[in-house]
Amino acid sequence: MEKLEPQVKNTRWTLQFVVCLLFIYPGLSSGQQKSLFDYISSYDSLELFVETDFRGLLRKKDKYQPAHIHINTTNKEVIDVDGEIRSRGNMRKNICYMPPTKLRFTKTYLAENKWRDYPTLKVVNCCAFNHLSETYVELEYLIYDIYNLLTDRSFNVCKTTLNYIDITGKRKPVNFDGFLIEHEDQLADRLDGEIYEGSFFKVTQLDRKAYILFSMFQFMIGNTDWKVLNKHNLEIVKVEKDRTCYPIPYDFDYSGLVHATYAVPNESLPIKSVTDRIYLGPCQSQEEVLEMCIFFRGKKEQVFSLVDKILSDEKENRACKNYLEDFFAIVADEKNAKAIFMNCRDY
Repeated sequence: MEKLEPQVKNTRWTLQFVVCLLFIYPGLSSGQQKSLFDYISSYDSLELFVETDFRGLLRKKDKYQPAHIHINTTNKEVIDVDGEIRSRGNMRKNICYMPPTKLRFTKTYLAENKWRDYPTLKVVNCCAFNHLSETYVELEYLIYDIYNLLTDRSFNVCKTTLNYIDITGKRKPVNFDGFLIEHEDQLADRLDGEIYEGSFFKVTQLDRKAYILFSMFQFMIGNTDWKVLNKHNLEIVKVEKDRTCYPIPYDFDYSGLVHATYAVPNESLPIKSVTDRIYLGPCQSQEEVLEMCIFFRGKKEQVFSLVDKILSDEKENRACKNYLEDFFAIVADEKNAKAIFMNCRDY
C-alpha cells in the first residue's frame, strides 16, 4: 500500500490540474467548444453585411481581400469584425454578376471568442438580380436540408440575407438571398473523422450503405455533377473508429431539381437535360434495393413538409413536388426500382 500512495497523490494532482485548466480555458474541452458557424446559426432572421472593394471581388481571381463583416439579427448585433473575402466556384464564378464567396476570419478573433479553429465560411448567394436566381438559391438550400433529413453525415447550412457594399462608393450596394455552409473540418470533427486530402479516391473504400444512400439521393434530385474518383462536388470523411469512409455531397446547382438555365449534363452521359434522371451509383443487390426503397418512402412526408416550409411560391412549390413525386413513384414500384438500381453501368 505504501508503494502505491505516491502514484495516487500524483494522479489526484494531475486531475486537479486538468480541472483547473478546463475552468480557465474552457476551449480545451472540445466537446463543449462551439464554432463561429454554431454561434451564427443559433439565431433566426440573419442579415450579413460585407464591405469590400467590388473591383477586386468581381475580378473573380480566388484571391482573398480585406472586408468588414457585420452580421445581425432582430434587435441584436451578432458579428462585427474585420476579415477577408474571395470569390469561389467554377461555373457560377464565370456566369454570375456576384459569384459565391468565402469569408475568412483570423485565428486571433476565433480564439478570443473561444470558438473552434474553423477560419472560413462558404457563402452561397443569388447569381443575378431576378426572381429566377432567388429560386435557384431557395432550391439549393432545400436540397441541403433534405440531405440533413436523410443522414447526419451532411453539411449543415444557415439561411441569411446578404448585403455587399462597395467601400469605394463606385458601385451600388447589392442585396441577395443566400445561405452559409459550415466548414468542412467542422463536418469531419462532428463525425469523429477527418477530411481525406488525396487527389484521387477509390469507390471501394467507401462505406457501401452510405454510398448507396448518397447515390440514390443524387438520383432523387436529378444530380449527375459529381464523381467520387476525383472528389468532384463531394468531400470524403475518413472515420478511423468505423474503419471506413463516407461521401458528403455539396453544390447542387446542376441538379434537375434546381434546373438552372446554365446547367447542362456532361456530354458523356446519355441524357439531354439535367432534369432527366440517371443512376450513377453502385449496382445494388435485391435486398439493398428493397431496404433503400423502404427508407426513402418513409421520408416522403417529411421531405414534402420541408418543401412547404422553404418554398412559399405556389408555382415553385408545385413544380418541386412534381419532380420529387416522380422519384417516389420509382421507389414505390419494386419492379421499376430493381430495373434502375440493380442493372446499372459505369459512365
